[in-house]
Amino acid sequence: MSQLESLKYKAIQCHKNKQYKEAIKYYQEIVKLDNKDIAIYHNFGNLLKKLNLNKEALQVYSMGLKQNPKDYNLYNNIGMVFENLGDNNKAIIAYKNAVRINPNFAKAVNNIGVVLYKQKKYDQSAEIFQIALNVDPNYIEVYSNMGAALNKAKRYDESIKALETAIKKMPNHSGAYTNLGNVYNKLYEYKKAAKYHEKSIELDPIGYNAYSNVGTSYKNLGFTKKAIDSYKRACELKPDFENAHFDLSTVYLSIGDFVNGLKEYEWRFQKEEMKSHIIKHKHIFSHPMVKKGQNTEGKIILVHSEQGFGDSIMYARFLPQLKKLGCKLAVECRDELKTLFESIECLDIVVGREENKTPPFDFHLPIMSLPYILDVKSFDDFPTRPYFKVQKDEQFNLKDDKIKIGLCWSASATGESYDGKVFDLINFAPLIKNSKIQIYSLQVGHGSEQIKENGYENDIIDLTHKLTDFSKTASLMKELDLVISSDTSVAHLAGAIGVKTYTLLQKYPDWRWLNKGEESYLYPSMKLFRQKQNRNWKSVFQSLFAKMNKEYKLKLKI
Repeated sequence: MSQLESLKYKAIQCHKNKQYKEAIKYYQEIVKLDNKDIAIYHNFGNLLKKLNLNKEALQVYSMGLKQNPKDYNLYNNIGMVFENLGDNNKAIIAYKNAVRINPNFAKAVNNIGVVLYKQKKYDQSAEIFQIALNVDPNYIEVYSNMGAALNKAKRYDESIKALETAIKKMPNHSGAYTNLGNVYNKLYEYKKAAKYHEKSIELDPIGYNAYSNVGTSYKNLGFTKKAIDSYKRACELKPDFENAHFDLSTVYLSIGDFVNGLKEYEWRFQKEEMKSHIIKHKHIFSHPMVKKGQNTEGKIILVHSEQGFGDSIMYARFLPQLKKLGCKLAVECRDELKTLFESIECLDIVVGREENKTPPFDFHLPIMSLPYILDVKSFDDFPTRPYFKVQKDEQFNLKDDKIKIGLCWSASATGESYDGKVFDLINFAPLIKNSKIQIYSLQVGHGSEQIKENGYENDIIDLTHKLTDFSKTASLMKELDLVISSDTSVAHLAGAIGVKTYTLLQKYPDWRWLNKGEESYLYPSMKLFRQKQNRNWKSVFQSLFAKMNKEYKLKLKI
């Protein structure tokens, strides 16, 4: 056996036996002695890729291309390395080069579809998966990928068809079952969804995605313990599974388990949706974050907004408690909240996010981490007294002798669970047309067009053009007898300033409203009206009108 053959044998054996350092050393010697053997570049590069040595793998694959520029498998491998590095655009270029050399290389076509899926270009992704199937009809795993993309594109019927085809052709493909379960989760058919996820787990007992997905089905079926157990199992199988940790937190929080829930809620910073926020505000996140129990006396803590308006309004109640730790307290919030936050006396400085005037600080703290840092353990630890001061605004000096009711019926179209939270304005017709009531619109932006669409221009007073920030909205609310709202920032604001509020909720709402009860542990002035059946608002409005008939001596009928 020649020296070169001996080195190749040793490299392969070390590779097989997971003696990776030795294998790398042998591969390096082989390349020096013989730079013509393409198989070595594949084996060496694949090992480096496996060890997450991505830059080194790129170098080896590139060396291989110099020897054989038409090796489409090398281009495909390069694409996978760029994916590992998070450079999806370069990954697509590499995969396209592979397809250019070999138009029948369905694997690379599929990989393009996967990258487009990661980029949330779901319609394009589905089209590419179809091309992969056209190239190779026997590449049946692609049906499952296509079904997932069509689901994200909200093309549910097409998604079901693709996934049923995948299951028919691959009855033991666990991924196809859980992808189909995800479609039925989106369609609110949670029993059917759970069945497919359970089948996926039966086929692959260590499939962490299926455990997480079935947890979502159980959560929406009200099977709280099963949901917790499923999410915990997903986390056991994949300890860094951020989505499962986050979803687990929401179930804990929905039953008032703040000890476990708030700890798991910190996983939100690992979620894909938060990465762009962290990058955009890296001038804040690059500083150290306050830790639980840390001595911050005399230090400047910058509390900053995250997620929606309602989240910031809800958690602002904890700022005075943080101030008691002896720190100086600065807040950087979304501009529409600035004047409202300035009414909290304990704050040393408040700046708007778009002002680009972030003050100097020692530690930062995302506002939704406040209860975790303050070691909140139960409902009793939530301050409930109104915590914003509202200035009277003469432009909202309402003189109407009728019952003055503010309505908000929609929510942010980009917010979580938008479809489940909202309802149509026409549901309030008995209120709007009642001679004892004057309706004021609190619906800013999306959804406000329903006033004109339903011909209510003369029935609803719309002052939303004057609601330039949340302090203005608060001033208007203070003039009202009642606010009725969907699960949105309007409900949080009304509760935070102590205005009488009725909040209308889906059957299994966002965790902060818990899963049962009329009272809100967050806001003493608020009553909660809940769906009895998923996606059915009729019972909610029946309960609402019955309550108002009794309280205001009305005769409202649905």
